[in-house]
Amino acid sequence: MNNFMEFMDQIREDLQLIKKEYGYIDSRLQRDEFAFNYWVLSRLYSLDEEVIPSNITDINDKGIDCFAHYEDTKELYIIQNKFYGVNTSVSRPEATDFLTTPLNVLLNGGYSRCEELQQIFNRAKDDSDYKIWLHFYVTNDNRNMDVENTFAQFNFHDPRVSAFVGAKFNKLEDIRLIYYGERFTKKGTFTTKLTTRVAGTSLDVRPKDYGLDWMIDLRFMMVNVVELYEMYKQAIHRNYMLFEENVREYLGTRGINNGIIKTLQSSTDRENFFYYNNGITLICEELKTLRPSAGMSSGQQNQYGFELKNPQIVNGCQTINSIAEVLSRCSESKLASEFGRTFVLVKMYVFDKHTREEKSGLDQSIVMYTNSQNGISEKAFASKAKYFANIQSEFKKRGFLLLVKPSDKNKFSIEYKSQKSQIAFAKLREKGRDLLEMFGMDASNFKNYMIPLEKLLKVLLAFERNGFYAFTKGSSVLKPGSPYYKDFSLCIDQMFTIDNMINLYLLFARADLDQKASENKNMPIPYYVLGFLGNVFSGMEFHPKNEKLKNLFASKESFLPIYDFYSKLTASYFDSYSREHREEYNKMIKQAIDNKILEVVTKEALRWQANGTIKDFLGQ
Repeated sequence: MNNFMEFMDQIREDLQLIKKEYGYIDSRLQRDEFAFNYWVLSRLYSLDEEVIPSNITDINDKGIDCFAHYEDTKELYIIQNKFYGVNTSVSRPEATDFLTTPLNVLLNGGYSRCEELQQIFNRAKDDSDYKIWLHFYVTNDNRNMDVENTFAQFNFHDPRVSAFVGAKFNKLEDIRLIYYGERFTKKGTFTTKLTTRVAGTSLDVRPKDYGLDWMIDLRFMMVNVVELYEMYKQAIHRNYMLFEENVREYLGTRGINNGIIKTLQSSTDRENFFYYNNGITLICEELKTLRPSAGMSSGQQNQYGFELKNPQIVNGCQTINSIAEVLSRCSESKLASEFGRTFVLVKMYVFDKHTREEKSGLDQSIVMYTNSQNGISEKAFASKAKYFANIQSEFKKRGFLLLVKPSDKNKFSIEYKSQKSQIAFAKLREKGRDLLEMFGMDASNFKNYMIPLEKLLKVLLAFERNGFYAFTKGSSVLKPGSPYYKDFSLCIDQMFTIDNMINLYLLFARADLDQKASENKNMPIPYYVLGFLGNVFSGMEFHPKNEKLKNLFASKESFLPIYDFYSKLTASYFDSYSREHREEYNKMIKQAIDNKILEVVTKEALRWQANGTIKDFLGQ
């Protein structure tokens, strides 16, 4: 029951957000069971809410509630959703009907409910590269082995279908794992070319040809910066994530990038760029050798090279972005003459399906080790997890930008702060403005919409454990191998709903503003405000804790009296602690909370508390 209540709280919170933002599209969204179709398509299949209505078939649906289609990767998902309470189980007839009716109707060409789905299916069924999935979702964890065995034993055979057809039954726990883990999403295919002058400027390590069977297929090549710039532009044009696997990413035009940029800008020094730069490392799924065209003279440039499928820059993102920064300011007609002598070493590793299976994990190790040699902290690798990326997605739907990767601050600043992005910022502000204003923060300041992941985790740690842990253990919240990373940071979904994560962070941000504005710049103590407040919730289960937090942050009137009380309590605690222990502020915050002193000052504060809100909140 607890697991059911925990994640159902998150689903219901998301449903309220969907109803608020998109209720005008369809009045049926006011029904949870219908809105759940929106939730499944937006949260589990990453579809934009604006296009979702055409993917819902929930009336006379022949066993289909909705569908998702990813044409580039040739995947079609046919979906049935059951928004059931904890006491309702899926029956065997419901399962067998879903595994037979949709396919039969679609195969007979009679699915009139949605012509688009019928047309997609008609193309997919004749293509052996397509995968057609039947996905069934139910919002509880009731076990029905008859139903589960029906799905497990599903084996589709029909001479009219060349595509693979599979089925999966997803209970609530499965849904939660997708929500916080590997969501389904559109994965585009991107093919590009990188060439070099002659074969002699490329080292080809072909394991089969050279008797190096234990190695993987790889190439080392001297590539002109204009070639890399063209690849970068093509990726942007195709909306392809060229740096998806990259940890370092682009940190802006500062630090090491200044050296790269200055060299590229120098007309006399840029020809030495090849010697100065460590090069670029990329992984691709497929690599084809390009040979010189017939009739090409030996003096022509770029005769030799490779065609790459789905390349990923795993080291050298700063180099690529710095190249783009400089070359974008040069006239297209002058690029060849200005940068004709500027080259970079590119290392290309080929990880096709066979190599990924045979060398499982090697690609991730390459990402890890090629970046760890240039000062990337463990925190960067930790914060790359899908878990945090999906929480970031949920924050954005609520109008806040969670800074997960090291480059996110720079990326979001470019995305939302330029003149061209005023509309994007206006949409973000519309979602987050009311909440910021409730906490007394400037809603016109873009900075207030950004939430650093490490800071968020410290805030939640302060609330769950107390401020002492945030001050002394906070540096471990994104350190792989640390118990605080494994047992706390990767479990915050089991403690808080998304809304309450944001609320608690903004509570901290408000306290931080007040602290900076105070006379001595040290009161209130933000982490202590969170920790003292968190004492009230100690030992509470997920559902009652998040309901109480939801009520606390329901309005300025319910929030401010509680905030004022705990803000003043941190000052009272500091005064009493410093008198008894004779320690200054900076030493105190590194010491464990003295619960005896806290108990005394809390009782004293309550004696003078005229506002009944505090005593009601504390249950006194």
